[in-house]
This record gives sequence, C-alpha cells and structure tokens, in this order.
Amino acid sequence: MLIFEPAAGAEPRVDEVLRAARRRADGAGWHCWAYRNEIHPGEFMLFIEGPEPEPGAPAAPVFGDEIGELRALSRRFETVRSLTEYALDDQP
Repeated sequence: MLIFEPAAGAEPRVDEVLRAARRRADGAGWHCWAYRNEIHPGEFMLFIEGPEPEPGAPAAPVFGDEIGELRALSRRFETVRSLTEYALDDQP
C-alpha cells in the first residue's frame, strides 16, 4: 500500500500512471486500485493484492517504472507495510 499526494498540477499525469499501473497489475494476475482520501482529498491510497509466489520461488515484479514516476509526481509519498489477510478459520 502507498499513500501519496500529487504535486500541484500533476494530477492528470498521476491519473495516467495509475491507469498504467492497474493495466500492468491486471496483466500479472494482480489487482490494483486507488482511493482518494475523503478526509484529506489531496491524498491517494494505492493498494495491490495478488497471489503469493510458489514456495521457494522469488516474487516476480509487478510494476515497471510506475511507482518511481508516482514518487516523482508527488509532494508526499509514503510506503506502508504490507497488510496480510488471514482466513477466519486460521485465527487462534
């Protein structure tokens, strides 16, 4: 998950980059989406979820330069730790 605020005037290009990221993720079998924060409308949250790699296999990259471009277009950019969901029956 990423949290970022586009720099002034960068939103049209940010929108293009987010669309490209979504297409690339879809092509890799992942799901990618972004939300605008309702409390802080200048802030976006980008999420990605997908399959775990096979045991012992390295994780394949999902994106090309989209994340770097989002960082360059942002006045604030934060990576957030991965969120892991567990099935309800796996909980103690």
